[in-house]
Amino acid sequence: MLDKERLLSHINDEEDRIELAQILDKAELALTRHQATFTNFLNPHHLYLAKPILEQVADLKVWEYGGYDRAERKRLTLTPDYYLAELVESPIVLLDIRGKFEFQEVSHRDFLGSILGTGIKREMVGDLILYQDGCQAVVAEEIRDYLKLNLDKVHKVGVEIEEIDFDNLQIEPERIKEIDTTVASLRLDSVASSGFSTSRSKMSKEIEQGKVKVNWKVIDNPAYVISREDIISIRGRGRVEIEKLLGESNRGRIKLRLKRYI
Repeated sequence: MLDKERLLSHINDEEDRIELAQILDKAELALTRHQATFTNFLNPHHLYLAKPILEQVADLKVWEYGGYDRAERKRLTLTPDYYLAELVESPIVLLDIRGKFEFQEVSHRDFLGSILGTGIKREMVGDLILYQDGCQAVVAEEIRDYLKLNLDKVHKVGVEIEEIDFDNLQIEPERIKEIDTTVASLRLDSVASSGFSTSRSKMSKEIEQGKVKVNWKVIDNPAYVISREDIISIRGRGRVEIEKLLGESNRGRIKLRLKRYI
C-alpha cells in the first residue's frame, strides 16, 4: 500500500489533495494488478504537482500523453517499471472537427462548449488547436466514437469529424523573447510587470483580480515571492520564467534574465 499521507503531506489545498489522491490510487492499482492505468486529462497545475510525487513511488513508470511536446493538458499512463514502450497504447486520439466557418467567427470557448454540450466531462478533453476551417481536438480515446455520433454543430455551423494522425497537428512554432531586467525584489508583481512589459501598479491589480497564475495556479497576492523554477502565466499573453539570476546591480537591485513565451 502506498503511504498517501506521507506523499501528500506538503499539499495543503483540499482540491489538489483529492485530485492527487485519485492519481495515487491509479498508481497503486497499476502496481498491484500489474497493468496499465490511465488518469484523466490533467491541467498544468496538477501535472506540476503530480510528477514529483509519482517519482517517489518505487517500481512505477509514468508516461505522458498530450499529443505534442507543448501540450498543456495531458493524460498520464501508469505502469509497473518493467513495461516496454511497445506494450503501452496511447490513451488519446486526435479528432479533426471541420466546418464552413468562413462567415461565422468561432473561438476556443465555442468548440469546447459544443463538446461539453454533448455530455462529455472536461477531464476527457485535452488541448484544442484552432485553425481556419475548424479545430483539432485532443481527446480521450474512450470518447472518440461518442463524439463522432453526437457532435454535429459548433455555434450553429454543421461540422464533420474525422480521426487523424498526430503528425497532422497544426501547431504554430513557439516564439521566445529574452528580457534582461532589474527588480527591487522577486515579488510577483515586480517580476511579472517586467516580463509582460506593463507597469507594476497595473500588474498588481491584475494579480488581485485573479488573472495571473504561478505554476498554473491562481495567485492573488502581489507580494508572493517568485523562485527560480516558477512559471508565471496570463491567459492570452503567454508565460514568463526566470532563465538566470545575474547577481546585483550597483544600486543593489536584482539582475534577471527572463524568458517570455509568446
